[in-house]
Amino acid sequence: MIIPTKAGGAPRCAGRKRLHALTLAVYDPAAAEQRANAASLSLSGALVPFLAPPVDAAPINPNINAVPLSAVAPRAEPAWIRAHFDLRLDLTVTFIDEKAVTATDLDPQQNRFRLPTAGVLRSLRPILSLDELDAARIPREDAKPPRLPPTEEELQQRKKKQGKKHGGLPVVVCNVHAATKQLQLTRWESSHGNIIKGEGYMDFITRCCFKENDIVEIWAFKERYFCLFGVDMCHASPLCVVLTKKEQHPAASIEMVKCTM
Repeated sequence: MIIPTKAGGAPRCAGRKRLHALTLAVYDPAAAEQRANAASLSLSGALVPFLAPPVDAAPINPNINAVPLSAVAPRAEPAWIRAHFDLRLDLTVTFIDEKAVTATDLDPQQNRFRLPTAGVLRSLRPILSLDELDAARIPREDAKPPRLPPTEEELQQRKKKQGKKHGGLPVVVCNVHAATKQLQLTRWESSHGNIIKGEGYMDFITRCCFKENDIVEIWAFKERYFCLFGVDMCHASPLCVVLTKKEQHPAASIEMVKCTM
């Protein structure tokens, strides 16, 4: 059946479809699958998430990228410290560091206990006031590093100071076997080492029963004066440093002298 057309037009046949322009497209199987999945989800009324292109990133290597557990989990304080000193529950007992006891720590000629410098700067310095830092000769956080090497004038000044008694920050050193002893915390100018020294140190360290290479934990706490509505709630105390061998527990027969708060 021929359908008449307008003047000048070509005749059309019934049932004949109009021709469309063809477009050449590259078939992408992954894209086709993504469109099919999106269409099926949209028909079901579900939200279609946007799929970002893959990121060129290497997987985490647990041997390289993992953070050590000791850097995340805080050190658990020895249970006997808080019970023995009758400390408030809200008073922080700070872990300073641990170290292996050296022969010089037990040497009467040296007559001092050396603290790990990194632990002093990282953990002990934040709990001390500026005046206490100056008394202990611990540099402040904003202090400039010492000049290296020292000048000839500085060397002459150090020689003049040899043999001169230096004070320090009063500190109460505690141990389960040796009770307590008031000593001084200071810093050597020559080696920049932080030490505990003072009269009676050797007697104290001997009663601690430490041997060379024993692993000793160092803890510290300090009460600060606190007043509420004119009432003294807490009196200030000296800095208390606890030296305890790892997994060391107080014996029931040992009577320890309480620190005066």
